[in-house]
Amino acid sequence: MTPGLAEALRNGDYWIVVLLTLLIAGATIGLHYEALQQLNRRMPGWRLSNHPRILVMMFCLLGVHIVEIWLFGLGIFLALKVQGLGELVGAEGGRVLDAVYASATTYSTLGYGDLVPKGAVRFLFGTEALVGFLMITWSASFAYLEMQRYWRN
Repeated sequence: MTPGLAEALRNGDYWIVVLLTLLIAGATIGLHYEALQQLNRRMPGWRLSNHPRILVMMFCLLGVHIVEIWLFGLGIFLALKVQGLGELVGAEGGRVLDAVYASATTYSTLGYGDLVPKGAVRFLFGTEALVGFLMITWSASFAYLEMQRYWRN
């Protein structure tokens, strides 16, 4: 085993970040699944014409993504408060909105680069980018199928 890998496996800070990441990623995927399930079940009963139905669905999907960004953002904020887990270079004073902003740019894979994670917390950011990409494409696929069903003319 290489010295860097052995050191990482013995470092408790890394394991804390891995567990936090698994918890947040799992909660995000579960939340997204439930939101899509509820939309799928409830949309046929909405008393809306087809075009407003799609618009309401899109706002619901946007709301779910915002909640998921905040979920990761609060996880990042908490992780940065624990000594030794890392820091967010470029953020001033460790504000919640800095963590949520970093989460939004990571979740959307936009990544401006003005806030840069350092330390073990980078694993959380990397996983968030993957999870965010999956959730966005999942929503896009769902929206496409619903538009095929309701938005014919």
